[in-house]
Amino acid sequence: MKIIAASLGPFDTNAYLVIADDGKDCCVIDAPKDAGPLLLAEIKKQGLRLTHLLITHGHWDHMCDAHHFAAAGAQLIAHKDDQQLIENIEAYRSRYQSMLPMLSDEDFCSAKVDRWVDEGEMVETCGLTFEIRHVPGHCPGSILFYSAAQKIAFTGDAIFKGSVGRTDLPNGDWNQLLTSIRNRIYTLPDDVVLLPGHGGKTSVGYEKKHNPYAKP
Repeated sequence: MKIIAASLGPFDTNAYLVIADDGKDCCVIDAPKDAGPLLLAEIKKQGLRLTHLLITHGHWDHMCDAHHFAAAGAQLIAHKDDQQLIENIEAYRSRYQSMLPMLSDEDFCSAKVDRWVDEGEMVETCGLTFEIRHVPGHCPGSILFYSAAQKIAFTGDAIFKGSVGRTDLPNGDWNQLLTSIRNRIYTLPDDVVLLPGHGGKTSVGYEKKHNPYAKP
């Protein structure tokens, strides 16, 4: 497996292109602004077949370009609790444009999710099996994608290196986020690498020892 990470959009949101060992299939985790043209060009250049877009949560900066991947044939996977955010993104256009006037109406195109997943379900893509863990608090539909075989977890904005997701946004809940981290992330093996929605990678063991916001 090969992972290509790109930090994109006005909030430096991470998108991950995951390429199967056979070099044929690929999937994408999260779709910030500009991820569509950039990653689809890379996929075409490498002659890959795009199978899935895995959405960690429905905030605009993580699914702005989801419609590009849907148009390219990717199956979209997300949690039902964020359906409104993902499938009715136009409703949030004025709020984001008031903060970021450079955004155009084309940056707010909804995408239809093909499969809603929840805690404990499995997603198979690119020769990998991802376990779904529901980690609400930052966003009601926040989920992480955990591969036990590869010892990696794509965590969205639940946790970062030395920090955690903000909870002052609509439907955020601080106590719920801490519960999610302790019960759904810190219960993973210490050597599991965490690939978050912003910033660099970290590990379960490192965060349990050093994260000042979420103590075990």
